[in-house]
Amino acid sequence: MTGSISEVIVRMRDIEESTDPRDGVRWFNWVYRLTTERIQERLRDGFFADARFTEHLDVVFADRYFAAVDDAAAGRRVDAAWRPLFKQRADRRVHAAQFVVAGMNAHINHDLALAVVDTCAAEHTAPGEGSVAYDFRRVNEVLEELEAEIRRTLLADLERELGDRLGPFVHLLSSWRIGQAREAAWVRAEVLWRLRDEPPLYRELAAVSAKAAGMTSRHLLVPLLPAETVVAITQ
Repeated sequence: MTGSISEVIVRMRDIEESTDPRDGVRWFNWVYRLTTERIQERLRDGFFADARFTEHLDVVFADRYFAAVDDAAAGRRVDAAWRPLFKQRADRRVHAAQFVVAGMNAHINHDLALAVVDTCAAEHTAPGEGSVAYDFRRVNEVLEELEAEIRRTLLADLERELGDRLGPFVHLLSSWRIGQAREAAWVRAEVLWRLRDEPPLYRELAAVSAKAAGMTSRHLLVPLLPAETVVAITQ
C-alpha cells in the first residue's frame, strides 16, 4: 500500500514508464496521474477544509486501482469493474478517450464508495460528519475543470482527422459525466456505510456494483476506430 499522495504519483509514473505507449491502461493512468497532481497542488494551497483526510482518501482510492494493476500483472483475475479495461487494453480500434472514460467509470462508479467507507472507518469518522462531504465535493470542482481540458486534448487530433465521423465519440463521451458519477458514488458510500454491520449484504452490494461498472465499461470500450488511427501517448 502507498502511504502518501507523493508515493501515489511515483507509482503512477512507474506504470507509465513500464507500459506500451499505446496501452489503454497507460492512457487512463496518464489522466489519473494528472488529476492526482492537480489534487496535490490543491492540498498544498489550502483548498480543502481537511487536507489530511482528503489525502488519506486519495491514497486509499488509488490503492484500489493499483490492486487491479497488480492482479493483471500477476495473472490473477481482475476485479469485475476493471476487467473490461484490462481485457481490451491492447485493442487499437478503441480510442484513448474511451480507455480513459472506462477507467474513470470503474474507479468512480465502483471503487470510490468503498474507498470513502474504508477511509472514514480508519479515521473514526463518517461520511456525514465534519468536512468529509464538503471536501468530497471540492474534489469534484477540481476534476470537472481538468476533465474538460483532457477531453479537448484527447479529441483534438482525431477531430481534425475524422471530422464529422467523430460524432459517435462525442455522443459516447457526453453520456458519461464525472460530476454525476461522483455524486452517485457519494450516495453509494452513504448506503454502504449503513450496511457495515450487515457483512453479507455489504459484500453483495459491492459485488453488484463491480459487475454494473464492468457492464458500463464494456459498452464504453466498443471499438469505433480503424486500428491505424490510434496514436501513442506523447505527453
